[in-house]
Amino acid sequence: MDSFLLSQALAAVAFTCGVVSFQCKKRRNVLLWLCASALTNACHFFFLGRNGAGTLYVVMGVRVFTAAFTTDRRLMYVFMALIVAGFFFSYERPLDILALFGSLLPTYGNFQKSDRKIRLVYMACAVTWMIHNYLAGSPVAVLMETTFLVSNLVGYYRIYRFELKA
Repeated sequence: MDSFLLSQALAAVAFTCGVVSFQCKKRRNVLLWLCASALTNACHFFFLGRNGAGTLYVVMGVRVFTAAFTTDRRLMYVFMALIVAGFFFSYERPLDILALFGSLLPTYGNFQKSDRKIRLVYMACAVTWMIHNYLAGSPVAVLMETTFLVSNLVGYYRIYRFELKA
């Protein structure tokens, strides 16, 4: 199998892990599936020769994995500082500000104790990335974020529907 086909297979696995994550109830399970999604996506980018994007996804994977085992705010601030530093070194256009918020939101969400809060923050994150991706002209990325948002909404309703009626 050539590198491109392998990269696309890995992207499909990453996408599936992201969708599955929001169907889990336990906070740690949600985060571990998101970690699997990020690390698989990193491999996808490495196979495409996109080492910058691959490295960013490795950092995301480490962030989510760390958050699966701790909610220590100091670590959240370390990851936020890394994101902001990366933003300042790579800023090219105003659209990048949406990407900054799209990266800071899940960092905040990952370190919340409540899986409910994680889900709500990730819903806001998906909307942020949907707007970013639309403005960036990437319909596939818009579709992916829309799918993540719908999966998250379905998972939220499925898990909390009885509490919503009370």
